[in-house]
Order: sequence, then structure tokens, then C-alpha cells
Amino acid sequence: MFYRYFILICLATTNLLAKPSEHWTPSVDYKKVIQFAKEGSPYYQGLLAICLRSGEFGSIVNIDLSRQWSEVAYKNAHPFGSYNLANISMLEGDFGKATEYYQDAALLLERKASDGDPISMYCMGEIDFQVIPTNVPRALEWFKKSAELGYSQAQATLGAFYLKGLPGLLEKDSKQGIELLAKAVRNKSLTARYNLGMAYLSGDGVPEDKEKAVQWLRVAEGQNFSEAQFTLGVLLIEGQEGVEKNTNEGLEFLRKAATNKHQLAKQYLEKRLGGDFSKNATRIQGVSQISTSDKETIAKAKKLFTGVGSEKDYSKAFQLFFPLAEGGNPEAARFVGLMKFSGKGTDKNFDEARQWLSVAAQKGDKTAKDLLQKYKTLFE
Repeated sequence: MFYRYFILICLATTNLLAKPSEHWTPSVDYKKVIQFAKEGSPYYQGLLAICLRSGEFGSIVNIDLSRQWSEVAYKNAHPFGSYNLANISMLEGDFGKATEYYQDAALLLERKASDGDPISMYCMGEIDFQVIPTNVPRALEWFKKSAELGYSQAQATLGAFYLKGLPGLLEKDSKQGIELLAKAVRNKSLTARYNLGMAYLSGDGVPEDKEKAVQWLRVAEGQNFSEAQFTLGVLLIEGQEGVEKNTNEGLEFLRKAATNKHQLAKQYLEKRLGGDFSKNATRIQGVSQISTSDKETIAKAKKLFTGVGSEKDYSKAFQLFFPLAEGGNPEAARFVGLMKFSGKGTDKNFDEARQWLSVAAQKGDKTAKDLLQKYKTLFE
């Protein structure tokens, strides 16, 4: 009898241990977030929704998918669901609905934040910072606690605040700001990549450097981030000292941002082209296609990649390959995968390398299929 009870206790303990924690820790990467969400954890369903909106942990922004996971978490009564639906409503310009969702989330989020969950702490910081009546001092405390526990978006947000300073609340500290942004970048934070680009653009806390600004903004844009797309679009259309003007590419970035529900991008395009954005979408795409064909762009990128017929420049090659890969070109996707695998021209990332090679392989690129097979053990 004792033996049978002992077995039952062991099984119950095993089940408890197998259940993912409701407190995120830095050991939980994006792969595990997806796994736990699919296994039915409302906490990780909500966190996956947040990642798909914010691009944290190296994820690619996908607002429609973020909304779907938000609704799943919301139906399962987790506050991350309503919190993220609030953020999506803000993005779409529906501030009334956003306020309702924030208020719905706040009570439970505050409880979870007080229990020590760093994601909930960050969410509460955002609510305190931007929902009327605001409580900026408390927001800063939440951001600091979340950053100390390793959450990259909190590190990135706090880093940007230190670079500028908040009069009467947070003394400007460029060294602290850059350290936090660098830490967040290492933790695959999209917010940090974008904030670093904006810091170089304005000279906040770092020497102004438009070339570095564009590089970091392109990295953030590569994760389908609408703010980076909008900023790059305006920079390339209007031109600035240190930024080569490129109207066609700028329009393409603005089109992406507008498609991703960026309200200012829509307004900019409507003002520039006249009429409703949705009616002008095909026209904008046509403008971008005038510049260079995919084949010519790939040929140029290959020259930069190999150094044959041009000076070798991996970074510029990656900048040319990536938009084409994102647009579904299999050869470009294969090169992006290779560069992610080797770390040439971009950060080394085996997970992203596998993803891009898989995209290329699914679209019929035989070389990508062979590479996936060759390096199968590394990708598992």
C-alpha cells in the first residue's frame, strides 16, 4: 500500500515539475515560449502574443498572429491577453478601446508583478507610464525591477530613458543607458535595436552617426517593426546629411509600415500620393519595383558577398538580401540563412539561420535543402 502511494506522489510531483512556471526567467527562450503556449499555458500564450507584437527574444513581428494569441490568452482569463490587445488598439489608433483593455488587465497584472514576475512588472510600467492618470515614478520602479530580473524590453526601455533623462525623475546617464541597451541587444531585443538606432540618429548619449543609425534601424526593420520601417522611409525619402536619398526604397518601407497598421505612415503616404492609402497600395508597390529588379539586386548583393567584381562588404550584402528574402525570394532567403549561420554581415543565430533556409527550401531552393540536411545536427 505504501509503495502505491509513493508512486502516486512521485507522479503528482513529476506533473507539477513539468508544468511551466508562471514567472518568466532568462532561461526561457523564444522556442520554449512557443512550446509552452502550444501546450496550453495561458501565461505563455499571452507572452507569445507580446513577443509577436514587440519582437522581443528575436521574434519576427506579426500583428495578426499576435492578435490571435492575445484573444486565446484573453479567453483563458490571462491579463497578458487584454494588455496586448490594448497595445494593438493603440497601434490602430483606437485609444478608447485601448484604455478599456488596459483597465481590464491592470488589477491582475499588478498582483502578478507584486508576486515577482518580470513581464508583468514591465506591463505595469507601460500602463503607469501612458494610461491617464499616469504615474511615471511608479512606472520607472517597475521598469527597473523588470530589467534587474533580465527582461530585455525593460532593459531597452530604461536604457533609452537614461540616454535622454527625465527631468526631476531620472538623471541623464549615457554610460548606464548604453550598457542597458547593449545588454538588451545581446538578449535579442528588437526595442533595443530600434532605440540604439534612434540614439545614433539624434546623438542622445552617443556621438551622432547617421550611418550607424540606419544600420541599426535596418536591423529592427528586418524584424518587421513598423516604427523602424516608418523612420527609415521618411529618412530615405527626405534625405539627411549622412543618409543617401532613395525615394523608391523609402516608399517601400512606408508601405510596409502602413500595412503593419502604422497610422503616421498611412497619413504620410496619403499626403504624398493623395487619396486613401489602401487605394494607392498597388501604385506604391509599382513605384518600388521601378528601381531595380530582384535579379539585379541579388547579383549586386552576391558581388558584395563574394568580393568578385566588387569590394567585399557582408553588411551591405545582407541589407540587400534581407528585404528580398522577406518578400519571399528563395535565393535571397538562402543567403540570409547562410549569413545568419556564419555571422557574416549580421549577428550569428542558428535558429534564424534554420528558419530562413527552411523558407528557401520550401520554395524549392535545392541548395538550401542540401544545407539543412548537411547541418541537421547543429539545427536540432
